[in-house]
Amino acid sequence: MNMCTVREIREAIQEDCRSQRDMESTEIDRVFQTLPFSQERDLFDKPPMPKRPYRRKKKRYRQTLTAATILL
Repeated sequence: MNMCTVREIREAIQEDCRSQRDMESTEIDRVFQTLPFSQERDLFDKPPMPKRPYRRKKKRYRQTLTAATILL
């Protein structure tokens, strides 16, 4: 899954409105005001933080404990 920033989405919308729909910049600004992310600029302007690497050791340890408990 490819994540996009709000800035990239805005640029794509602007390009589409200019080239495909022949809209003026005031009309494009009006379109942006109706979008839900137009008010929350700072939060979604950056790409998401990468997740921490998955650690299998904890899961294996938990499975070993469960197996040992069942045998008792």
